[in-house]
Parts: sequence; structure tokens; C-alpha cells
Amino acid sequence: MTAKPEITLRLRVWLDQEDQTYIGIGSTLLLQQVEKLGSLRKAAEALGMSYRRAWGKLKNAEERIGKPLVEKTKGKGQRFNLSPYGKEVMEEFLQFYLDVEDYATKRAGELLGLEVRKAGEFYRDDTQ
Repeated sequence: MTAKPEITLRLRVWLDQEDQTYIGIGSTLLLQQVEKLGSLRKAAEALGMSYRRAWGKLKNAEERIGKPLVEKTKGKGQRFNLSPYGKEVMEEFLQFYLDVEDYATKRAGELLGLEVRKAGEFYRDDTQ
């Protein structure tokens, strides 16, 4: 008997404002890595992107949102912390993403009659 191949749900979720990304999983993952590693350079490396791209993504997100998402750690050189608002945005968007993923996985299984699993690509370590 041949085993059925696994069916995996993959989502890319973001919110647009005037045809530009307001906040999405990419910006949120960058914030998550900055929080975890305390460094934009290390966060970029962890996500496989250049420092320049990460810096641009962060600055664009801050401009669209209108508030700082990170702040330099005083006395620590190029170290960063999330601003209180950056931490709030990150946590709320990640929760939103997980809620959407839970619903989409369940609904795909119901409608398509398949066993569907979550890809788990974007989980925080503490929400797995």
C-alpha cells in the first residue's frame, strides 16, 4: 500500500494600505529575530537577507505605520530592542497569523476532504 503524500497549507498573509504592505509576515519575522538576537545584522542573517534589505524593510514599515518599531540599545553599539509598539505589533500580527492558519487548515480539510497540516514556517519558538 502506498502512503498518501502529505498535504501542507502554506500562507502568505499581509495587510495593505494604499497598495503598499502595511504589515506582513516578513516584517513581523524581522521584528521577531531582532527581539531574539538584539541585532538587525544577525536578524537579517537568520532570515537569509542582506543587512541593506532588512534595514530598508524596517524603515519602510516604520514609515507606513508612523511609529518606531525598534530602538537602539544605549551603550551597546549597533544593538537594537523592539520599541513597546514594535513588540505589540509583532505579537498581535503573529497571533493574527496563527489564528488565520488554524482556520485555513481546518477549513481546507473540511472542504477538500483531506488531512491538511500546517507548514509551521512562521512560528515563534514559544507558540509551536
